[in-house]
Amino acid sequence: MNNPRVSAALSGLAMLYFAYSIFGATEPPSPTLNLLQWGFLLLSVIAFLGSLYQIGKGK
Repeated sequence: MNNPRVSAALSGLAMLYFAYSIFGATEPPSPTLNLLQWGFLLLSVIAFLGSLYQIGKGK
């Protein structure tokens, strides 16, 4: 995406969704699903921070 503000908004929403699916679960997921959720949460945090860096840099 060319606009870092759009990327920040989308990765922020993804971050909230994955955090809710991890910490708000009423029953424990399978180990594979748990690993995927944590991986996607980590990737969305990295994308969010990268977008904030681009916004701060003035791109």
